[in-house]
Amino acid sequence: MIKNLKKFLENYDNNSYMYVEYPHKNYWNNQLKRADLEDYLINAIKNNINQNFLYYIHIPHCHTQCLYCTCHVEITKDYEVVKNYFGYLLQEIELQKKIFDKVGIPLSFTNLHLGGGSPTFLREEEFDILHNNLEVFIDFKKLNEYAIEIDPRKIREDRMFYYHSKGINRVSFGVQEFDREVQKAVNRIQPDFLIDRLLKKEIRDLFPKGINFDLLCGLPHQNLHGFKKTIEKTIDYNPDRICLNYMHLSPKFNPHQLEMEKKALPDQELKKELFMLAEEKLSKNGYIRAGYDHFIKEDDYLAEEFKKSKTGWNRLGVVTGKYENILGAGVSSTCKVNGFINYQNTFENKDYKSLLSQKKLPISNYHISSEDDKIREFIIKSIRQFFKINKKDISRIFNIDFDEYFSDTLNKMKEFEKNDLLENKPDEILLSENGKIISNLIASRFDKYLG
Repeated sequence: MIKNLKKFLENYDNNSYMYVEYPHKNYWNNQLKRADLEDYLINAIKNNINQNFLYYIHIPHCHTQCLYCTCHVEITKDYEVVKNYFGYLLQEIELQKKIFDKVGIPLSFTNLHLGGGSPTFLREEEFDILHNNLEVFIDFKKLNEYAIEIDPRKIREDRMFYYHSKGINRVSFGVQEFDREVQKAVNRIQPDFLIDRLLKKEIRDLFPKGINFDLLCGLPHQNLHGFKKTIEKTIDYNPDRICLNYMHLSPKFNPHQLEMEKKALPDQELKKELFMLAEEKLSKNGYIRAGYDHFIKEDDYLAEEFKKSKTGWNRLGVVTGKYENILGAGVSSTCKVNGFINYQNTFENKDYKSLLSQKKLPISNYHISSEDDKIREFIIKSIRQFFKINKKDISRIFNIDFDEYFSDTLNKMKEFEKNDLLENKPDEILLSENGKIISNLIASRFDKYLG
């Protein structure tokens, strides 16, 4: 596809944001007094009451530290630590119930996701309690997707049947790599049989909304030969969706990453080659590329949404476009009331527990959206997901003249046009195959906060 990939990457050094939200948290404005935050949130929900919501729950606990990980986790083998956190989680859910009561109209929750960490750390007794607390404001029978992230190393087959009995209809497996040398290098030994036993047909059939695999490019000791085997094995497992991310190296915030052998890490060129190898093999075996780093089986219902440019994009990846808002609970949970506010719970457990002990929402950071934010978020997510911008639709939806509104930005994009990375047509902007490789960089040109 690219004759000199190394030179291409040198010319387009791509350290731009992943844009799971816009603006990036570095630029959130926190412009309300904390005392006014709850009332603003209630009014924002009221204004979006005819839209659908996802509810996210974060369980941060893991038994061991995976060295590549950038998620907010707490390493422990002591279940009493988990139970202590769980008690505060229930307090947060109770505070949210009161907010929902003040809204006065039931919210339409169509999706529920349990992430972490390892939500499979919760034992069935606590899971039952959680379920009972959620069913006060979530109608489980009306959920489109009820998903949980699975650590195959820590559960048995009977737990999968239990999850099905609670209504879970989609599961996501943390795989990352099948190569044993790479697994050792990242402190995640995971023999194939651990996944084999959890994906037997009688278990797989319990989850009609699909199976997801998470894979990573950029792990120590990865090479094209070994990664080819990982992708071939993934194809044999036949997951419905694949999240193929690049490992994010940020030892400043994740010092455990320093335990990985630095010289064993693939360089930028090899990481791109690994991704392109995977893309080629997956596209030949019934998967479509859905945005920057996701692949979907052609018979997955999400594929039809994607072809119609109706999927969504957030921290959970490429998701159904059938919900617009995210609310949730747990340390570090990120929430969004569409067009009004993004907010995040505190990352520190002690702060989380302290705020809840004071009967306060454990929010540490938030951003009140402007009209310009909404326009730019729409554009950036279009690039991130669909590798295009429909100028005509954006002009209509936001009552602007696209070319006039973004005249300065379009001038800055001429370099990309000149190098055949995109095509600026009267009604749309289309990224080329090479442009897709740096789609985050192209998207960043619409980021006002970077200016």
